[in-house]
Amino acid sequence: MEENDFREVWRWVLSVGDSILSIYKSDFQIRDKGGNDPVTEADLFASEFLFEKISNRFPSHGFLSEEKLDTNTRLDKEWVWILDPIDGTREFVKKNDQFALSLGLVRNGEAIWGVIFNPATGEFFSKNRNTFFAKVHPPFATEENFRILLVESGSILHPLEESKPVAKKPILLVSLSEMKEGLFSDSFWHDDFEIRSMGSIAYKLGLLSAGFIDLIVSLKPKNEWDICGGIALLDEENFTCFPLKDKGYQFNQAQTLSFGLVAGKKTAVQYLESKIDFHQLSLKVKERW
Repeated sequence: MEENDFREVWRWVLSVGDSILSIYKSDFQIRDKGGNDPVTEADLFASEFLFEKISNRFPSHGFLSEEKLDTNTRLDKEWVWILDPIDGTREFVKKNDQFALSLGLVRNGEAIWGVIFNPATGEFFSKNRNTFFAKVHPPFATEENFRILLVESGSILHPLEESKPVAKKPILLVSLSEMKEGLFSDSFWHDDFEIRSMGSIAYKLGLLSAGFIDLIVSLKPKNEWDICGGIALLDEENFTCFPLKDKGYQFNQAQTLSFGLVAGKKTAVQYLESKIDFHQLSLKVKERW
């Protein structure tokens, strides 16, 4: 993989972002895949668009998408692209702008590169040599927006400088549905953290990668496509991330689920552990949505 390959993928993501935003602003079609799991024409279009682009440019690579029938052919591939065309489809349907496209690239099971893009807000998170954040404006597929990505990708984010005082209460993002279900009703969550609920785990991981928040905790299952792109943006020097009921993240597996998630700045994860033992936290993890 060369730098120009990743830049080309940015162009594809900007382009499909225009289509997603156009559908978002329209009276779009929705169907239920079962279990209150909606899918829209935006999900399907974005999945097929990126599958075609990736297959043509990288014919030897595997591909896994939430919205395409999975096969075991990807399992023996060195390189695999893992896509959630719209993470947070329920929020997309509600038109509350808490959703994102998430695309990750895996090499031999390790998430090495990713892009998270929220077309409703124009927030674009990705990496070149370092993780970066950019704000782009519709229409997205323009040379001006592409130049913004090139400029920002050459900069280095400093969200974790030690000279900055650690917030008394770390900003913790949790799932809207998990908050509503009372999974974070214990008093210490509200006493010791600035807790906020938001849709889309991918969007939350993007915000974390740019240093806008401190910590994410989820007590429900996650599929590879939900988290791969975002996990790829969290460098080991500054961040800690792990599933609560598994040893660690290994992508492109036959079983794509992991259970529970903690991701955060290292100091925030250490702070969390001082408030609750991670084994005790893992016992709170649900095995179903």
